[in-house]
Amino acid sequence: MAAAEDAALLVKSRVEQLDALELDKEVLHVLKSQLLSVFKFLPLSLQNNWEPEIDTILQIVVLHLSLRGVGATFGQQLLNIEFLKSQRKLALLAVVTPILLKYVNTRATDVASKTGSPSVVKVVESFTQWSDVSIALGSLLNLLLFLRSGNYPNLLYRIFGVQMQYKSMKSRQRQVGYSHMTRELIWHSFIELLVFVLPLVNYHYIKRQVMKILMLGSISKSKNVAKKKLSYTVNTKCAACSQRPVLPHHMDCDHIFCFYCLQANILADPHFPCPICGHRASGPSSAKQVSVTIM
Repeated sequence: MAAAEDAALLVKSRVEQLDALELDKEVLHVLKSQLLSVFKFLPLSLQNNWEPEIDTILQIVVLHLSLRGVGATFGQQLLNIEFLKSQRKLALLAVVTPILLKYVNTRATDVASKTGSPSVVKVVESFTQWSDVSIALGSLLNLLLFLRSGNYPNLLYRIFGVQMQYKSMKSRQRQVGYSHMTRELIWHSFIELLVFVLPLVNYHYIKRQVMKILMLGSISKSKNVAKKKLSYTVNTKCAACSQRPVLPHHMDCDHIFCFYCLQANILADPHFPCPICGHRASGPSSAKQVSVTIM
């Protein structure tokens, strides 16, 4: 009877098993980010030199705190699942072994290089490369088997025969909250709307109208002012960027612009007003080159 109940509690959902592994990675990533922020003022070389040790110690501490007395990692606890009670020790080996193997694989080359023997370094590099390829192929094969059978989402879980179960019959039905997903969809739709609408808004026209209201007609229009003779000297500044004009142009007022400043503003706002006198352009053809006479 107990065996039948244990079999009924076994987790067969592939999504939940993979989610548990991903949640464990996210928890570890968040804790590591917090830990590194504490030591961010230390020399970067010191952090890089001790990063494998930091990763290993942090993962072991997290697993110890999560598995002790509960028999489930933090990711499994969030999904109300756990390792089989009869496999707690094997589960501990299954989760600790890849951590230690990764650390050994990372430090093996460094230790071999300190021996000063090129042959030792070559052997160690070949071994680590072979082990990486073997683990990758084994993980791929295990993933294909997992997708077919729904058991052992991790290669080490399959090697040690570790399985997961629900904590109770009530927790078999996964309760999914859609409030977060709804908020994400709303924000995503709102951002898409902004991306579509904002390029259609003529900010230069709005700016011109606002400035017209704020200035209350204090800027005199060039048509109401007697036109002066256009003068270009070594002290002339662009009316838009206040720098020496590059390819000087004008738009039938007394002020000179850089060609790029004037043309860009007219393309953005066909009725672009002169920042100094308020004379408005009449379209893209308003930009006219200044004829400079060399004496």
